[in-house]
Amino acid sequence: MGLFIHLDEHAITLGNPIVHVKDEYREAFDEPYLIPYLTSELCVIDMLCAVTSMRDGYYRERLVLKGGHSVRNFVPLLDPRFSFDVDFNANAAAGYSYGKVDRLKRDLHKHASSRGCATRLEVTRDNSMLYFLMVDYRSQLRKIGLQIAEDPKIEINKTARIRDEPEASRMNTMFDLGALGVEPPEFLHQSAEEQLVNKLDVIGRPGRARNHLDAYDAFRICENNEVDWGKVKRLFAATSEKAGKRPREYAQECRRLLGLAAADPGRRKSFSAVLFRPEAVDIDAMFGAVDAYYGRL
Repeated sequence: MGLFIHLDEHAITLGNPIVHVKDEYREAFDEPYLIPYLTSELCVIDMLCAVTSMRDGYYRERLVLKGGHSVRNFVPLLDPRFSFDVDFNANAAAGYSYGKVDRLKRDLHKHASSRGCATRLEVTRDNSMLYFLMVDYRSQLRKIGLQIAEDPKIEINKTARIRDEPEASRMNTMFDLGALGVEPPEFLHQSAEEQLVNKLDVIGRPGRARNHLDAYDAFRICENNEVDWGKVKRLFAATSEKAGKRPREYAQECRRLLGLAAADPGRRKSFSAVLFRPEAVDIDAMFGAVDAYYGRL
């Protein structure tokens, strides 16, 4: 029984995944400490390829990708951070709800079994708001002496709405998937403006442990795209209303929590664990820019 659901593991040099990185990115990723991160990235790609291909593309039109993997489609590939949690919303714009996608574990397990994959699937969290499904590549890789940086997980928000029409595009990746015999998986993505509003929103969620990374994503979106701030204001106003607050009041609360993150030495240090080139990021400038975004709302 195999390790991957969709990728052909015999075509992959698992001990040295750098050989599968596109030529133009190889120098940037050719560091021994990045091997577990690159291996994790391959696992995420395998998981996403499986989601898009099973049941003749059933989930392609029903799920909308958001978060770190979707933000990557809006920014240069040498700019992103590593992200192994794959976040989805149901495509409410097309009339789909969580009830249309709640069979994901069963379908993924059936698809994996049909392709001879022995990697286990585990629901790690399922409540009224969120559904987490982990694909346990780590255990299978450990059997052949390899490590990954983090277990890939799928998260579906059961209640979040997609307010704008999603946009279809293929996942952007540093790997040469064509040489591995597969096409990059195609997904519906939230628009850049809706992604930005999501990031500005979750920065203001009390207890959010990674809001410094949300700030980085917001910064990257604005630095690399022509953002429609009229649309951003409209979407942020709707988000504020859902939170029971006026936009300006909510923006101020988000700014306060952003300031706490900016002053936290631990969060600053953690950037080096998730960024490809942490030395290229001016953290103070990043936090300052995101603080200014709230002033435009």
